[in-house]
Amino acid sequence: MKRVVIVGGGVVGLWCAVRLRQGGAQVTVLEAEREDLSVFSPTASAAAAGMLAPVEHAVSPHERVALESFDIWRRSQANAEWADGVHFGGAVVISGSGEEAEALRANAQRLGRQARALNIAQLRKLWPFSVNVAHATFIADEGIADPLRVLSGLAMQARALGALIEYEADVANVTANAAMTQEGRVYEADQVILAPGAWATEKLMDAAPALRQIRPAKGQLVSVILPGPLGATVRAPGFYAAQRRHDVVLGATLEFDRFDRRPDPAASDALLAKANALFTGEVKPAGQSWAGIRPMSPDGWPAIGRSGDVLVAAGHSRNGWLLAPITAEIISAYVFDASLETGWAALSPERFA
Repeated sequence: MKRVVIVGGGVVGLWCAVRLRQGGAQVTVLEAEREDLSVFSPTASAAAAGMLAPVEHAVSPHERVALESFDIWRRSQANAEWADGVHFGGAVVISGSGEEAEALRANAQRLGRQARALNIAQLRKLWPFSVNVAHATFIADEGIADPLRVLSGLAMQARALGALIEYEADVANVTANAAMTQEGRVYEADQVILAPGAWATEKLMDAAPALRQIRPAKGQLVSVILPGPLGATVRAPGFYAAQRRHDVVLGATLEFDRFDRRPDPAASDALLAKANALFTGEVKPAGQSWAGIRPMSPDGWPAIGRSGDVLVAAGHSRNGWLLAPITAEIISAYVFDASLETGWAALSPERFA
């Protein structure tokens, strides 16, 4: 039985723990933060909106991997400990022009996904309030995860499968076969996996040079009140709006090389102004805003594979939630020496060398 230590207990680390236990590995997850996360915790997964949006306007080199990951979310939901934290209501994508909307629909259809134009009457069935929209497209294959609920559910699932999760275990250093915490505790392994988000220390970067390619980026979200529930996620120029289990959030700003997590009132106001331009003034602040720190790669896609003597799963940028399941599949292939699909191998950290 292979012994695996995963450094990082966000959505990527926990998905890896579940998948590796299903494959028969002995798994230990080391997470620096406490188990009772909130949106104000440093963990990027907890502060995120939880968007599962695999279809974009243009062709992407890794689009098939994104769709594969989305499909794993759907297949895995039934009877999972986190099942009530994810729903797949689709999305309404607002384009800046008719040509842009046509390009989106053509791209979705090329990928074998459903996309159709929506008129105002059709929009009113999804949103029971006034809207100011010219070019809207409904994408069926989109969903939203409630981060705190799903993180707790993934931890429950991993533990039910036999994984050990150690919270408040801040890793100071790693080698090919061990991880050492700040308190001096050593966890031996046949394989160490680093999934630290944007929070890699110098020693972790020494062990996995690919982590030096990851930049922090501050992203702010705002909790809001709408006159009625959103029947589908909204993606529009400059913002998105997502209906989660108990709240609706607007997101998100993007400021590179920022580690501070203080909400900026001006950024919140800008998001609210964009939303109210679409929803004709019906979006009200719910009194809470927060910021997370995303781990951004040079090309916006994660680095998954070997770096130095360890494996890394890092740099998921704005798609950490969407790409967590496929990341776990790829990491599993590395751990168990299985063959890598071409699209999986293309996400190797070597592409940044």
